[in-house]
Amino acid sequence: MRVAIIGAGAIGSMLAVRLMPVIGEFTLVARGARLVHLRGNPLRLESNGSIAEAHVAVCAPEELAAPVDLAILCTKTPGLPGALEMLRGRLAPGGIVLTTQNGVEAHHLAAQVLPEAGVVAARVHGFFEMAGQLVRHVGVAPSLVYGCIRGDAALAHSRIAALFAGSGVAAQASADIERELWQKFMLAACLGGVGLALGVNAGMVCRTVEGEHLLAQAMREVAALARAAGVAVDEGDVAGALGFVQTFPANSTTSLQRDVEARLGSEYDALPGAVARLASRYGYKPQVFPRIEAMIRERGLLL
Repeated sequence: MRVAIIGAGAIGSMLAVRLMPVIGEFTLVARGARLVHLRGNPLRLESNGSIAEAHVAVCAPEELAAPVDLAILCTKTPGLPGALEMLRGRLAPGGIVLTTQNGVEAHHLAAQVLPEAGVVAARVHGFFEMAGQLVRHVGVAPSLVYGCIRGDAALAHSRIAALFAGSGVAAQASADIERELWQKFMLAACLGGVGLALGVNAGMVCRTVEGEHLLAQAMREVAALARAAGVAVDEGDVAGALGFVQTFPANSTTSLQRDVEARLGSEYDALPGAVARLASRYGYKPQVFPRIEAMIRERGLLL
């Protein structure tokens, strides 16, 4: 099986380091300075105080050779359309794309752009960040939950299970991936939005009454939006997500917050910014997220 990991940021690089001892051969697609660095240096992942390295085959997007049996899409959401266009004509017959982006729309876009591909959506948990060329993992152990939304589900699930077996990334098929994605969306959109609104790290949000209250309100609003979309996210999911956030180290941050505060390209439109778009689509009127966005703008962000 020919595997390509598209995107050499924190998630793509973490997966590459974890998968290298298991499958040995795959291609990592990178761009710019990251590509130049990786042509002559190993990937480096810091986790639990130790550093793992992996020398992998890297290429620029235009250099990716066909056919690809499984493409793992690890770009951030702004880069997803370009990554999907790059895969046109490069997937093998029966090829599969695995989306790992935050939000609840990436897999639908993949199905639209690549009508012949099998499409599997995944939810990734874990805190990963780039520190120069080093990938740093902190907090919860990495995990991946996935589900086929188009194509031969048994074949897709068996390929992905075999790929991640022994990798150190806990991978499990889900009977309801849409609910899993909305649960992650609830966590990421709310935590990122509230952290930006209050100007505190993700790990500090629940350490104040104000932060925990605003986060709970935001999560309940996303849960209600999910139900308007026909996805069964309930108060138990809210409680579980809040409990999960309370386990975060105080210094934990989200990539969304780091990117927005650094005025870099971010996933804001796919996370907090997506709430208004999805609410309009599903006939729901949000109350909390407009207030959160106003608070973020008061901090001089999102200009």
